[in-house]
Amino acid sequence: MRIITHTLGCRVNHYESQMIREKLQGLPGQGELHVVNTCAVTGLAARKGRKLIRKLRREHPRALIVAVGCQATDSPEELRNAGADLVVPNRDKARIREIILAHLKGGTVQTRSWPSLAGERIARDTEQIRANLKVQDGCSVGCTFCKTWQVRGPLRSKPPAVAREEAECLAAAGHPELVICGVNLAQYGRDLPGRPTLVDLLHEMLQVPGIRIRLSSLNPEGVTRELISLFAEEPRLCPYLHVPLQSGDDRILQRMGRPYTAAEYRERIGEFLEKVPKATFGADVMVGFPGEDEAAFRRTYKLLEELQPLRLHIFPFSPRPGTPAAAFPHQVPPAVKRERARTLEELGKALSRRVQERFLGQVLRPILEERVDGMWRGHAENYIIVALPYVGYPRGTILPARLTEVRESFSVGVMEDNGDL
Repeated sequence: MRIITHTLGCRVNHYESQMIREKLQGLPGQGELHVVNTCAVTGLAARKGRKLIRKLRREHPRALIVAVGCQATDSPEELRNAGADLVVPNRDKARIREIILAHLKGGTVQTRSWPSLAGERIARDTEQIRANLKVQDGCSVGCTFCKTWQVRGPLRSKPPAVAREEAECLAAAGHPELVICGVNLAQYGRDLPGRPTLVDLLHEMLQVPGIRIRLSSLNPEGVTRELISLFAEEPRLCPYLHVPLQSGDDRILQRMGRPYTAAEYRERIGEFLEKVPKATFGADVMVGFPGEDEAAFRRTYKLLEELQPLRLHIFPFSPRPGTPAAAFPHQVPPAVKRERARTLEELGKALSRRVQERFLGQVLRPILEERVDGMWRGHAENYIIVALPYVGYPRGTILPARLTEVRESFSVGVMEDNGDL
């Protein structure tokens, strides 16, 4: 059977799609199987999932279409109505081969409890040079706008030794960079014996030679002094953190259920940028949360202007059925949300350019990821995208490059004496 996967959403979903591909290798049978790994983080993401399934149903009427993931957990009937033959919730993703085989024979598989992450492994990441490695799932924060914590189950962490073994496998498969991902990395280890921390996990991962390590999105409470110290000391840890802000106004943060203040965010990010060489950061911001007035929005704007993120992801508030915030009073009109999003988009572009300009003349180490217009492009250790004139090194090579120019969405560099690659 020919297997095609389609992935919407976060890095965790991308990791799980690779796990699904590996589990379905050699699946018996004829025809095509389309697996759609869905997302439910916003209303737009849910619409994309339904639209994709309807499209696949039209274009591949005889194919078996299987919907999995967060939207499959949250609203399975919507996906069946869109054309999915089989819907597999997050709880059962790791058992997808067993479930599909039973479906093909006209049977079903009984749902079990949430599985341990120790059993989730991938051998390689066929879509990425910078391989994703999932080490955590679930969240107990309970933000008032969020569906993810409702559909991802209880806190589950991959034991450090198991994660290290998987990292060794990915390194052996030729991945020079690993991106450590989870639903809430700040809560890593709280469910494991001895309660290892994210810092403990990174110490274990750093035992794997020949790779550099990057963290994906990390909530502010996870940016501890111990983590900052480790990043300051260890050059193999990529000096970039993506730390969701959501709002720079304390009243809005409290209504969101976020467990930090704007001052705490400023302090943690400021310390990271000050103490870690070549550090940059990115942020998520939500505009138009219920009750966000112009003064609250300006506080968000000023905090971002002060801290200067390299990357800024902006999300207009999307009321999600089943979340407390969907019923909050003082909903912000759509036109106001759109205008605030445009304002922050312009700020984000200006700040990104400003951050990149700080590194002009400095040497960074981008990884060669894709050829665009005759040049290599790839992410440097601090997440600046660097374009290099084509050189004879293969995709996946990490090269030293001196930045010479900043363009709209990337910087241009020239290769330095490669020294010891």
